[in-house]
Amino acid sequence: MTRRMVLYEAGKVLLLLAELACVALIGYATVKVLWYAIQYVLAAFDPNLLPEIADGLPERVAFAGKYLRFFATGMSGKTAVALLIRSGILLAAGFAAFTLARLGMRRLERSFKQRYMPEVLEQTFSDLSYEAKRRSAVEETLCDVNLLNKVERYYTANRLEGLYRDCWVAAQEIVCGGVYADDYTSHKVKVRGQWLTIRLNVDFEGTVILECRETKNRFSHRGMAKKMVELQPDHEGLAQQFRCFADSPEDFRSLITVEMAEKLLAMTERYPDFSVIFRRGCIHILIRRRSFNRRWEPLCPFCFPQLKREAHRLYGPLMDFTDMLLE
Repeated sequence: MTRRMVLYEAGKVLLLLAELACVALIGYATVKVLWYAIQYVLAAFDPNLLPEIADGLPERVAFAGKYLRFFATGMSGKTAVALLIRSGILLAAGFAAFTLARLGMRRLERSFKQRYMPEVLEQTFSDLSYEAKRRSAVEETLCDVNLLNKVERYYTANRLEGLYRDCWVAAQEIVCGGVYADDYTSHKVKVRGQWLTIRLNVDFEGTVILECRETKNRFSHRGMAKKMVELQPDHEGLAQQFRCFADSPEDFRSLITVEMAEKLLAMTERYPDFSVIFRRGCIHILIRRRSFNRRWEPLCPFCFPQLKREAHRLYGPLMDFTDMLLE
């Protein structure tokens, strides 16, 4: 960490302390809510009868009498309701403050990366631009091939793009609700990972999708099956590793040659869970992996080594797949 980063680190420490204070407040308010809720329930009974009830319990549950005497404070129902409402407001305020502290931490992280990541990229890579603001993804490929609804399109928090070996390349993080077949009714995140785009020097119009059979990112569904043809490739290894879809068998054969199949199978050793989409002169690769925009570890300071690791994590797979295609 350099002197320039001291203010960011100080802000991070203050926000962490604020989060811990909010957690303590939430815990305190939760205990109070439970306490006054019990008092409200016990207020329905005659205070003079509670000791008799505690003494009359069977031996198996005699220990409950101690708790009953402890909670039986004789508080009236109106007082319990008033204090319960007050504690509920305190609990809501704790959650609201914690949410604001978390949002402040995320803004601080984005501001830190937006200021210092370009310097790291300039030292590490060439011909790259960087943008840390959250925005709608430029490549709407998943929407275009009806794998994702427009209303729940994916978003990117980071994006790198530039030229590598005379190819336009881009990498970004995506998270979305997943596929929308009849069998999928949940809105939980089904698709996430690293979305890579490599613009090839070959024009093709057809769409070809290779979905890893063991992937946790589920693309294929009935809507896609109605518009595309599921093929059984002649290459035995490719057929075992991927489900293959295409607009037509001719498009598949023109793009997925024996050489391309061998290259994709070789990449499964390094990236076991990835899917590929060929469309409009570009190849898109979705690697299922932990987000490179993950939250910073609380005890890890803002520093250049942290940014370098994140840059390599983001751009390394892009270089690997580009080298594979151009070999």
